[in-house]
Parts: sequence; structure tokens; C-alpha cells
Amino acid sequence: MTAALAIVENTRPLMSSGIKTTLLNAFRKLMKPLVRILLRHGVSFGEFAESLKYVYVTAASDDLLASGGRQSISRIAIVTGMTRKEVGRILDVLARDEDPSISKMNRVARVLAGWHQDSQFTGPYGLPLELPFDSKVDVSFTELARRYSGDMPARAMLEELKRIQAVDELPTGEARVLTRSYIPPHADTASIEFMASALRDLAETLDLNLDPNKSSGLLERRVWTPTGIDKELLPVFDDLVTKKAQDLLEYLDNWLSAREAEAMHLEPEKKVRAGLGLYLFARDLEESD
Repeated sequence: MTAALAIVENTRPLMSSGIKTTLLNAFRKLMKPLVRILLRHGVSFGEFAESLKYVYVTAASDDLLASGGRQSISRIAIVTGMTRKEVGRILDVLARDEDPSISKMNRVARVLAGWHQDSQFTGPYGLPLELPFDSKVDVSFTELARRYSGDMPARAMLEELKRIQAVDELPTGEARVLTRSYIPPHADTASIEFMASALRDLAETLDLNLDPNKSSGLLERRVWTPTGIDKELLPVFDDLVTKKAQDLLEYLDNWLSAREAEAMHLEPEKKVRAGLGLYLFARDLEESD
């Protein structure tokens, strides 16, 4: 049977009396794999519920600000259904927290991308150069780290790249890059950051496409087999997707990198973080959608 291709048009659903029930049922389904991750790492319901309060308060606060409303404790409490005391406590904690610095995962990804795309660090045919660590020369790992890793020390970045087996340090002391993409190992804390970033990007697009106040949305596509395929073919499909997707992602990565360089002079409010995420999924036929 021909695979089903889902093309989600940028239309807006009408509100109905059953929308809240539908949303709750939908969130039960999407939360199940996420709760499995929490349970596997020993996170209790109470700990997750406490963390979720912060999300409710920040989301309500952002929505009130975007709509021109006043971000008072009372209004946030009304919107979220939380007590004024809880909202006040959470706002106090948030006010004391400093803005988090760019994650290690993003720093590593930027260094690897720069090593493969910046003409200063690539040789003939665009191949990445083997770089000396010496900070006294322009074409060096120190300069690469200075340009792409923010304020993370060059030595610390090199050790991290070696730890995740993205870079090999040669007997001459030069660093040779082994991979263009950064995929954290399963047991690494960076893999959790990677998951959070990927899920948030997908959820932000879904949120935009479901917002009745928006006139247009963003690309949202899936292809799947309604009646299933032989399980033994899953590795074959995975290999096919990996090869085809990598070609597309590298093409788009080059395009985005060029546009990013062009936008360096723009103010932050005139720029947007944009990209494309791809994922392969497989579920037993008995699992309901």
C-alpha cells in the first residue's frame, strides 16, 4: 500500500466545546514517552510538577506581555489556576536567576560547523584543516574556538571535542576533526539538552500552526505507512533516511551559514533562529495514535 503523506495546511481549527478534552487527551499521549525518560532518570511526579509550575508562570507571563496585558501576580494566577502565593514565589525565584549562558551542546555544534564552513579553517575542496593549538597564529584551534565557542576556553573546548570523539589530537599536537555533526551519546547530559532543544523547536512550530490568531504557519510534514512494513526493513529504512537526510541537512546548513554571516551586523531583534529538524519514528501497530 502506498505510504500516506501528511501535508498539514496552514489552516486554523475552529474552537469547540470539546477542545479542552481533546487537548488533555492529546497531551497524555505526547507526555507518555517524556514521562518514561523522567522515570528512567529517577525524577518523581512531585519534582516534575514543581518544574511545570515555572513553565505555566513564564508562559502566561509571556502571553500577557505579547497581548499588551499587565503582568500582575493576580492576572497570572487567574490564567494559570495557581494561587497568588505560588505565582509570587516563582516570580521571585525567576527574578533572581541569571540568564543561562549558551549550552555546551550549542558551543560544540558551532565549533564543528565553523571548522567545516569557515574558509579560514578549510583547505582545498573545502576540507577542514588540521589545526595547531597555538594561539599565536591565526589558523589555529585557539582562533577557531575564540570565534565560535563564545567565552569557553580553547583548551576546555578541545578536551570536550576529544571526549565525545569528534576530534583526534595528532602526535604533532595538531587537532583533526572527525565529524561534522554532533550527536551526543545516550548517557551524556548533552543528549538531554539535545532532546529538549529538538522537542521545543517542534512544539513551537506546532503551537504556531495551531494558533487561530496567526494568518500563516510553518512547514510541517510527515510520511508514514498506515498498515505497517516488515520490522526487518526498519534498519534499511533508517539507513536510507540517514543518507538522504544528511545530504539535505548539509545543503541547508551551508545556505543558513551564508545567511547567518550576512546577518552578523543586524540587531538581535531583527534576527530569528531558523532551521529544519528531521526524525524517524517507529511504533507498534497496536499503539493508538
